[in-house]
Amino acid sequence: MSPYSPFTRKLFNQYLKWNFRKYFSGIYSPDFSHLIPLKEPILFVSNHVSWWDGFFLFELQRRIRPKGQIYTVALEKTCLENPILPRMGVLPLDPNRPGSLRKLFSTLKSLRKEIPEDELLVSFFPQGKIGPSFLPDLRFERGIEKVVSCLAPIQLVPIGIHIEPMIGKKPTAILSIGQATLVTEMLSAQEIQEAVQKSLQAIHQTLYSNGETLKEPFQGWRL
Repeated sequence: MSPYSPFTRKLFNQYLKWNFRKYFSGIYSPDFSHLIPLKEPILFVSNHVSWWDGFFLFELQRRIRPKGQIYTVALEKTCLENPILPRMGVLPLDPNRPGSLRKLFSTLKSLRKEIPEDELLVSFFPQGKIGPSFLPDLRFERGIEKVVSCLAPIQLVPIGIHIEPMIGKKPTAILSIGQATLVTEMLSAQEIQEAVQKSLQAIHQTLYSNGETLKEPFQGWRL
């Protein structure tokens, strides 16, 4: 695994900000200031709707813990095609190889020990593949249970992600950020999935009620 490079990440933050402005009308979420005082490591768990999802969470990390490091699990094929990703904390995984799974879990345990608690963040997409946000069953894989057990105690933050065309030429990205829960032992994949689906329901209900506009509690990110 390539070493994490703060310099590479800093440069990429600028590139990412430019891309967000280019490809989205805006990015919206409720207030997430409740995450800033947390002292434990944070685990973002989200549904997976687009290529952009990991980068939305990159930006969220930068806003709540600018001195922190976020490690994101992605397919090994994606990391091989984009060799810059491991230098920004992207951890490769081939779910079809038991050795790859063991290496991931070992890496997570090492990160938990080596990185200061208030600087470590991890993001994980338990669906394993992209799907619509309105799926009645997100079908979270049970690998999330092992991820949680490797990192516990950790603050688990469920996040719903939805991308909506709205009224502009460019789509709008919407994140619903749930309350953090301090997890000291393993949670079931079903429990975690229900928390993420609750966050998604908050997005869907707002869109159902307000149509082409977003209202409270969603606010635009200043990019």
